[in-house]
Amino acid sequence: MSAFNIANEALGGQFLSRLNMDLRETRGWSYGVSGTQSILPNGVSYTIEAPVQADRTADALAALSADVADFLGSKGMTPTELDLAVTNSVNALPGEFETSGALLSGIMRNDLMRRPEDYYVRLPARYKSVTATEADRAMRAALDPKGFTWVVVGDGAKLKPALEKLGMPVEVVEAR
Repeated sequence: MSAFNIANEALGGQFLSRLNMDLRETRGWSYGVSGTQSILPNGVSYTIEAPVQADRTADALAALSADVADFLGSKGMTPTELDLAVTNSVNALPGEFETSGALLSGIMRNDLMRRPEDYYVRLPARYKSVTATEADRAMRAALDPKGFTWVVVGDGAKLKPALEKLGMPVEVVEAR
């Protein structure tokens, strides 16, 4: 999953990711967007968190959908995104093991994923060997935007008309 991790860094996993740069830096609609994955032996769940201005909710959802489609389509990872993602991933590794609990979690992840004990020792070299093509292929294999469920929290009466214009099914669930 090294290639997928690198692809995620570029799409949504770091501050300079495509999703964050679009909604936060380019459009100014959010204080921060992130994409995170949960990798399990039999699948991947992918979550995009994008707190946005209420009046830009539908626009932001359309932009996120377009950004993901572009990344998975003809506008995959760029050389700059690859370099930033690899550098960030390698440099972040030591910080993942700062506590005994974090170290134990790493050991447990290795066991769950049936990885060798020296997995994390070899990971920097693996990250550095990932190509943009390999990262794109891994992300495309793992994510299918047609299967996404978008959860929008806000005033349904105000948001529903704009969301319906996107052509996506809208279901309103009242807060309890």
